[in-house]
Amino acid sequence: MPLLNIDWTNNEREPLAFLVSWSEVVADAVIAQLPADRFATKTDCTARTRSTEAVAALTAPVETAPTLLAPARFTDRVSVQVVDTLDGNTAAIVLFVTPDNKADSDASLAFAVRAAGCMSSGAGVVIVDVLPGPASWATHLHSLTGVYPITKRPRGTDSPILAVHPTVQNGSEQFAVWHHTVAPGAPLPAVPLAVRGAVHLKLNLEATYAEACAHGRIS
Repeated sequence: MPLLNIDWTNNEREPLAFLVSWSEVVADAVIAQLPADRFATKTDCTARTRSTEAVAALTAPVETAPTLLAPARFTDRVSVQVVDTLDGNTAAIVLFVTPDNKADSDASLAFAVRAAGCMSSGAGVVIVDVLPGPASWATHLHSLTGVYPITKRPRGTDSPILAVHPTVQNGSEQFAVWHHTVAPGAPLPAVPLAVRGAVHLKLNLEATYAEACAHGRIS
């Protein structure tokens, strides 16, 4: 898995565009393992700039003035959602960490809050972070959910991959967690993806990564 070693200035794609392509391959790999009459996959590939522009475009007047104006931090969102068509809710999600998600503490916190919200709803969550820079989101996520103690986090240039399955054992609600640490150049793992109310899938991250590389001319 050479993503950490890529010199993006020598490639026709930039990191966010590649992650978007990778998410599309993952969506295909996931839906191929699910009954099409109940589940659907949806990619969410929204850049921070797009969110900012959409918010800025709001022109309708508000009847009353707000009681507070607080600082905000919009962020990139790249993910694959598995939607249960029976209720329209997210049954599982694969979250890709983008450069913007690692740009500062506020962005890392926003990413962690999104992941924690999905976990707390009972959806299976896989987090893929294969970009340079510290995984500050892991600290925030552990504060929110307790799933990522410091002893399980990668050191140096290694990348974290996390899989979380919400479970109920003897009436006790728990998070079952799989921690993976990937060194630059090492293959990505195959991870379990829990689809709430249905099945456990196997997501081969290395195979989907290789396919996305072929599509995006990344080497």
